[in-house]
Amino acid sequence: MTRLWLFCFPLLFLPNLGFSQETTYGVLEMSDWVIGPFVLLLLIAPSADHRQKVSQVNLLLAGFLVWASLSTLSIHARYDYLDVAPVLVGCFVKLAKLVVYATAGILISTKLVSPRVRAQWLWSLLAAVIMISVGLLLSINDQSTQLMDSVAGYKSYNSIVVAIAILGAYIAGLWIDNAASRGWRSAAVIVVGFAMCSVLLSASLTAHGRGGWLALFVGCAYILWKKTRRTKAFSIVLFLSLAGAAAYNTLPKFKSLVDTTISSPDDADTYRISGVDEGARVTTWVHEAPKFVDAPVLGTGFYHRGGSSGLWDTGSHNFFMQMFLETGVVGGVLVIMVFVLMWRQAGSSISRHARVSVATRAALITAIVGGMSGEYYYGNVSVLVLFAVFALAGAGRLETVTRLAGNQGLQVRSWQRVAS
Repeated sequence: MTRLWLFCFPLLFLPNLGFSQETTYGVLEMSDWVIGPFVLLLLIAPSADHRQKVSQVNLLLAGFLVWASLSTLSIHARYDYLDVAPVLVGCFVKLAKLVVYATAGILISTKLVSPRVRAQWLWSLLAAVIMISVGLLLSINDQSTQLMDSVAGYKSYNSIVVAIAILGAYIAGLWIDNAASRGWRSAAVIVVGFAMCSVLLSASLTAHGRGGWLALFVGCAYILWKKTRRTKAFSIVLFLSLAGAAAYNTLPKFKSLVDTTISSPDDADTYRISGVDEGARVTTWVHEAPKFVDAPVLGTGFYHRGGSSGLWDTGSHNFFMQMFLETGVVGGVLVIMVFVLMWRQAGSSISRHARVSVATRAALITAIVGGMSGEYYYGNVSVLVLFAVFALAGAGRLETVTRLAGNQGLQVRSWQRVAS
């Protein structure tokens, strides 16, 4: 009973299977039905009996929640709406959804209380990747519009590809560092290969998902840089870059994939200079960034777009920029501080000894690059994945993690406090 959350976690990535429902405030997805029971299972599971590293992240997240709430509550005083209630309800629904998914991700760290649970958690991550991959494969015969409803149901299908990219980078880092059992590493090769094939075969190749590919490439480049000799790593990255450039100039489908990574197909005709597509992402950033001066302290309000806010209702296609626009300099800085703190904790001596440092940092890099291509961390499985890959690094007072022979998984040794 206390470990059922490990089995429930992959279920969060089930395809919607017709259970998605359009509401006034967005799409109610399959994961929204599962997240409640998942949080309950986490709450009844045993927790660590000591303060954990992730508690420092909690303080920043709590600060952001308070500031975002104040910013949103001030909408009625700063903007002219005949009826502000629907606007406030919509904004707070989005904020509540972010809180639920972020809380679930944070709670995972507190439940990794033993070597056996940690080993099972790594298997749960592989199961989640399989679930996402199966969902992508089920979409192959659907039209792209049906694909977004039946598999993802998110604002952008790209978010599910970013999520699988984050998981892929994390699993690759653990595999290279031999941070788990031999059986897990063997299974990881098969699972990641299956995931790559599912993304390639799915309709995302021709419609959505290139931002995730770019993020995964950068995350894996970091792993190569850290885990190989610098000369060798540079040679590998240079080779991949030259190969990519050659493929871009010779393969029409690959060229289309790269073009739509930086420019949404919907905006392709809008943003062209002298007949050359210069990329809707950059153009959108340049257009939206100056609006920060209109509300530099409070921002427009969390997820307050369109209408009197002055922001495009489609967003800036950059999660970090959007946080500055919607929650002001305080909210934006708090979000940046969350990522900086997670980065520092992932690089601590404890994480290095646990051999999860490179994997966690590679996943964070992937998440950052993915966040710069769209607003994917408002409150869905993407933000849950972000904290899930941080779980081992933030799991508390771990000092050394060593791999046992065979399938024993992770063995954890904690330093004993010595009375002064």
